[in-house]
Amino acid sequence: MTILETILPVFLMIALGKFLKAKNIITDNGISCIKSISTNVFLPVMAFDTLIHGSFSANSLILVGLEVFALFSAFTIGLFLKRFFDAKIKGYVPYAMATYEGGLFGWALVALLVGSKSSAMFSIVSMDIVSGVFCFTIMATGLKFLAGQKMSKKEVVISIVTNPLIIAVILGFIGAAFNLGDLIDSSKFAGLYTKTTNFFIQPLSPMILICIGSGLVFNWDVLKKGLKLAVFRYIIQIFICAIVILVIYFTIRLSQSLLIALLVYFFVPTSFLLSMYAKDKEAIEFTSGYLSLQILISLIIYSGISIYASQVL
Repeated sequence: MTILETILPVFLMIALGKFLKAKNIITDNGISCIKSISTNVFLPVMAFDTLIHGSFSANSLILVGLEVFALFSAFTIGLFLKRFFDAKIKGYVPYAMATYEGGLFGWALVALLVGSKSSAMFSIVSMDIVSGVFCFTIMATGLKFLAGQKMSKKEVVISIVTNPLIIAVILGFIGAAFNLGDLIDSSKFAGLYTKTTNFFIQPLSPMILICIGSGLVFNWDVLKKGLKLAVFRYIIQIFICAIVILVIYFTIRLSQSLLIALLVYFFVPTSFLLSMYAKDKEAIEFTSGYLSLQILISLIIYSGISIYASQVL
């Protein structure tokens, strides 16, 4: 694996997304449809396929516990940092500090480096489902409240149990418990299964990267609104990532693939759900600038990790 083979296609797809949006070849509605297909069809297939080829064990429980630690540590720190921000946006700060955009960003980048069926990818998916539940419960409820909406307990439960990605993850864990991946791979349907799942999985990365590129903001007046919090977030994530890696090192075997996957995952942006509930101009510009800065910083970090990965994998 060469560095250019990994990094260049990522930047080309993102640049293509920006170009297509600028030329109005892809509209906001079109981007919304691509995201919907990715999150409701392609990502669930990838999650299911990754999980049934993994092995859920006591080590997986440690990883899930570390994800809970990471989420609530960042959220708690965000509650403290609220005081340093304008009244119109300070309510978004705790949610902006916590969560990781695994599905629409991190998974694609991790898979490019370590493979979609690797044990490292299995670990990331296992961890990220906790972030997903956090997003669809605590974060979604809080953001709706900030936007002046209300979400009943029934709506929260329905949003979780009907989410295709969560359903796929649950089925994937069940499949892993019964060694479904090995059973399929050793059956006469192995070729059919692999080709079919590849049709769903292979378009995922370019589609997601195009969507990311289309949403990038390069207006400095907008970007600077999210700069202070972006700096805070990455400083905090450095410490959280270091703690997680140290715990894994002393409890679970820390392979090079898992180390690379964790480094990519912990420096991806906050969940894109953050921008979906912003209503007033101040909040919209803040979330747009904040997420765009994180995407740019994440890609720079990813480039460095890719260089390291090319040397050790």
